[in-house]
Amino acid sequence: MQRKIVATVVAAAITLGISIQVVAETTPEDARDYRGSVMTALRGHIGASSMILRGLVEDNGQLLNHAESLANTALELKNLFPAGSNVGESKALPAIWEQQEKFAEAIKATVDATAAFEDAVVGGDAEAIGAAFRAMGQSCRGCHDNFRQSED
Repeated sequence: MQRKIVATVVAAAITLGISIQVVAETTPEDARDYRGSVMTALRGHIGASSMILRGLVEDNGQLLNHAESLANTALELKNLFPAGSNVGESKALPAIWEQQEKFAEAIKATVDATAAFEDAVVGGDAEAIGAAFRAMGQSCRGCHDNFRQSED
């Protein structure tokens, strides 16, 4: 009888498209490490896009992939700096949490710039693509200059 109930509940959940989500207990260290992974992904797509735009490698249709990935990954930026995640070896400055409104504006600028880069790539105009790529780089600097320890 109990198996029948479980089978019925599982079948109903699948039929109704109900997903069961596990809520993770994210430690500050895990939040910091996740942030680093996302930033590494952004850096990789920026680097690959730059190489394509400078003609160092063939596009092979991948510039759009990189632009889409940048735009999608940038949407996660607002979730990467939870309170208490500035632990261990982190380049994040306390200003992130002390100037939350200014930081949110910097993130929005990057989200908007990555979306504009994606739009430019879809449009196909080389001049617009180059301008959007440069603007995206400036938006990244907006965060790095004010909210990240320098590489000195």
